[in-house]
Amino acid sequence: MYNTKNYTEQGGDVTHIGGKLVFDEGAVNLLPNQEAGTSTTASNILASVNALLVKLKNAGLMVADNWNTPTVTKSINDTVAGHANRQYNTEQISSVAVTGENDNFEITITLSKKVSELKDFDGGNGWGVHKWLGIGVQPWSNAITSLFYNDSQLTAEDVTEAQSVGLDSAGYFVRWVAADLVLAGNNEEKSKGKFTIWADGFKTAHYTLKIVEPTE
Repeated sequence: MYNTKNYTEQGGDVTHIGGKLVFDEGAVNLLPNQEAGTSTTASNILASVNALLVKLKNAGLMVADNWNTPTVTKSINDTVAGHANRQYNTEQISSVAVTGENDNFEITITLSKKVSELKDFDGGNGWGVHKWLGIGVQPWSNAITSLFYNDSQLTAEDVTEAQSVGLDSAGYFVRWVAADLVLAGNNEEKSKGKFTIWADGFKTAHYTLKIVEPTE
């Protein structure tokens, strides 16, 4: 609709505001409350300012932070009784590599054996019997309990799981991979071949898994 000062260009991509923009009551969501600062030291004042910046980023009023390229490892050592088949599959990983930047990453898992030669393993928790193997993913070096994996916050149990397979450095979690489904192209969002990572003040990072078999 056009008038003398305010109008939207044909196609709706650009709106020009030359006059007063009035929002009706309740039409705008307010930012989260920020308590008045009472800090008396520089470090505490800095922490308060950073907390406010995070709220502005989460509210979409500031550009969220990009992610650095994550660290990924194949050094998984699962010694739990009954997990031998999954550990066998993991040991067939010859290399893992990460490409991408900012908020889109691809993890390539190269195998020394064909997926059909891997062993079946019941992933439990409804994940089913597949050619499961494991990698360690480190999106950052902070505690993983501040990360959200597919919109669910990681917990102390995830920390314990990572440590149980030898991932002792902060920031790591275990990503179990159904190699047969990923190879078959079952890569729907938030399924066996894709996942997301988010944290306060950051963009949502999208990860895609890729399986590469040996050529011979």
